[in-house]
Amino acid sequence: MPRSKESPKGDRQTLKSMLNKMTPALFSACFITAMLNMLFGFDTTSFAGVQSIPAFERKFGTPTGDGGYGLSGSRASFMSSVAFSGKFFGTLTAPIFIELLGHRYTMWILCMISFVGIIIECTSHKVVQFVLGRIIVYYSVGLAENTSTTYQSEIVPAGVRGAIVGSIQLFIQFGQIFASGINKRFSTETKPKGWIIPVAVQAIVPVIIVFGAFLIPNAPRWLISKGRKEDAIRTLEKVRPKEDVATGVCKDEADAIEEALNNNVDKGPWIDLFKGTNLRRTTIAAMVFIFQQFTGQGFVSQYSPRFYKTVGLSENAFLYNIISGVVAWVGVLIGMPLSDLVGRRDLLIWGAVLQGIFLFSMAGIGTKSSFTTSDASGLVASVMLFNFFFAMTWAPIAYVVASEIGTASLREKTMAFTSTINVVAAFIVAFCVPYLLDDIGANIGWLFGAISFVAAIYAYFFVPEIKNRSLEELDELFENRISARKFASTQTHGAGRRVAELENRTNLHTAHY
Repeated sequence: MPRSKESPKGDRQTLKSMLNKMTPALFSACFITAMLNMLFGFDTTSFAGVQSIPAFERKFGTPTGDGGYGLSGSRASFMSSVAFSGKFFGTLTAPIFIELLGHRYTMWILCMISFVGIIIECTSHKVVQFVLGRIIVYYSVGLAENTSTTYQSEIVPAGVRGAIVGSIQLFIQFGQIFASGINKRFSTETKPKGWIIPVAVQAIVPVIIVFGAFLIPNAPRWLISKGRKEDAIRTLEKVRPKEDVATGVCKDEADAIEEALNNNVDKGPWIDLFKGTNLRRTTIAAMVFIFQQFTGQGFVSQYSPRFYKTVGLSENAFLYNIISGVVAWVGVLIGMPLSDLVGRRDLLIWGAVLQGIFLFSMAGIGTKSSFTTSDASGLVASVMLFNFFFAMTWAPIAYVVASEIGTASLREKTMAFTSTINVVAAFIVAFCVPYLLDDIGANIGWLFGAISFVAAIYAYFFVPEIKNRSLEELDELFENRISARKFASTQTHGAGRRVAELENRTNLHTAHY
């Protein structure tokens, strides 16, 4: 393979050119698969609030000194963290379902599993039964996370891949806002419906997905890997602009994908993730996921109501959580196009820096011996601004990087393995935060803030810029050991470049191949 050369800048992508790549069929397919991520967003925020609802505390908590009920730090830690074991196994088994059955059938399976978990939760009388239900729901979440991201990364053109795959966080946030609103409605409820309804409502999402999955086509790369090239061409003709269909671009794209896949005919074994240049790719995806969790998002998404109570702001804890969710949702909307316009790498670097600044601000204010009204406002604003910049950068882009950085023969396994790393990191945070809040309170911001600055340094030196690259191009860039800081300016050759040119065409009437 020839050595890659420095590439000229070329035409800059615009928001208009990005929108031109999205057809109604492509949008609907991506929208339906993105909805899968509401499962995770709803459950994390729902339980964050449910554990503070009087009805839930009475059912699963223990008596407190003031005559009420509450969850101890150890019980809250157990109920929050153990559920991640389900997500761990969900992410590991996702490639098996996807490789054998395709993305659509995997979606139906995970919805059925989700229903089972929700029923177990809603009928619980013991802590262990409720946790078992959460484990099953989280198993479906692990399947959903991998199914949605790998499907979207394979079906969308390179020029909008960052925005579309990054929509995972948009729907996670939407699920969180929805759950926060439900929790607010039942925040003072003492009857059993106070916790059963917030838990049961999450079944709405899999119901929609069960019917919506009929509308999405199988991913063209998966179809070609199964020897169904004609079906793949029909899928591309369905989701690409009419001009591409008329000029034969869809067939050219299928030919280029087939050529690239022929260089990676067999699905590689798991051990190949750690061999040769694949080790670098696996490490990047894993580290991005680790920093996504260790910079404090689990603390904000799962324990912010508890944190507000810890620092004496319990009166408006649920309202603050709703506002924070809306703020984060706006951040995701801004960040989605920036992923393809500005790039993944710069957003990760500056996102981590800004997260660190506001975590330090939260810690500085929260550790004061006494609070003024302005102090309280500053603390809440710091948490919300952290959430805003996290939602704009690390929250979606970690999934974008992990879903696209693996080689063709290992892409699902790369996403699955590094997702399990993400789950382990999330488990550690979920397990430790209740104890840390009890012991050090707002000082937790110093810890997560410091890690955020380390994340910025890592992104600068090790995370390559892969916007506007076809998935097939990345094989050449990694094989030639291009440094992270030269990825964006390096020119590629062969099938991978042809796929990128076909996917990134902005003037459909004048380009010829």
